[in-house]
Amino acid sequence: MEIWLEPRLMGSESTILAFDSSADRSLPFSLRQYGTSIAVQRFMVDEQGMVRRPWLKIDGVFADGKPVFVSITSGKAYTTVYLDGVLVALSSDLGLTSMDMTGQLVIASSTVDDSWSGRVMGLSIYDRELTPSEVRRHFESWTAKQQPALDGEGTPVALYLFNEHRGNVAHNKVDPVTDLRIPERYFVLHPPFLTSTWSEYLAARNAWARWTNWQDIGINITGFIPVGLVFSAYFASIKWIGRPRLVAIVLGFGLSLAIEALQVLLPTRDSSMTDILTNTVGTSLGVMLYRCSTMQALTLYVATFRKRLLGRSYLGS
Repeated sequence: MEIWLEPRLMGSESTILAFDSSADRSLPFSLRQYGTSIAVQRFMVDEQGMVRRPWLKIDGVFADGKPVFVSITSGKAYTTVYLDGVLVALSSDLGLTSMDMTGQLVIASSTVDDSWSGRVMGLSIYDRELTPSEVRRHFESWTAKQQPALDGEGTPVALYLFNEHRGNVAHNKVDPVTDLRIPERYFVLHPPFLTSTWSEYLAARNAWARWTNWQDIGINITGFIPVGLVFSAYFASIKWIGRPRLVAIVLGFGLSLAIEALQVLLPTRDSSMTDILTNTVGTSLGVMLYRCSTMQALTLYVATFRKRLLGRSYLGS
């Protein structure tokens, strides 16, 4: 596979390209951007029946305003990655097969979640391993003529030049059956429903090291503290509710569950069990905050002040 691209955001962590070919829809074959790095990831089941997701990551690939020509080839022993025609990485673990590059092709987005921002100037896919000399010659042809050197045996099975400049179709110059279509509205091919915390954080690489993930957790907890606080105060004033604190926590959980269930209908949002857990933690903290003596006194003062204010309004009328 050869792809000529230029990302728009250097801090992005998103999917450049994915094939809907994996037995597990949540783990497709993908080419991803991690800041200035690029990574190839795939789903596989080894000889012992264990599920694995090997990857090959190359650092320092992207720079502001600089297009990069990436070539990925794979044989029986190694998978290699070239940048601008030069070999930069080699892996014996990745083990790509033709099955990885079958199924629906999605560009500038994943099949399950995130979208990528940038320019793709060309994409070609082959049914055989390219030699180093072919990779170099193709890079020179792409950058000079905006297409690979088509020399008989080296003809790709898919070639997208993205030179239409109008319409909603990017044509495959080799086989029009597999033209790429731009939908009228953005959507996710397989939107995740209540993604587990394990797959989102514990099984993901370096998930806990990302500051943005900690920000999301903090916002989810803080945003639901008022829910626990307000509903605890309200249910405590209703005498027939025996366990107002527990009811407030259950209500916070139910509210979060409803929000996450509805988010599966929004392609720019993720439906996640982690959000439900953190929202419920925030509700519980709000309940605990209401239990403290200072908050109880403040609530009583506000209620008394409100009664006096209402009493004066009635006398005035």
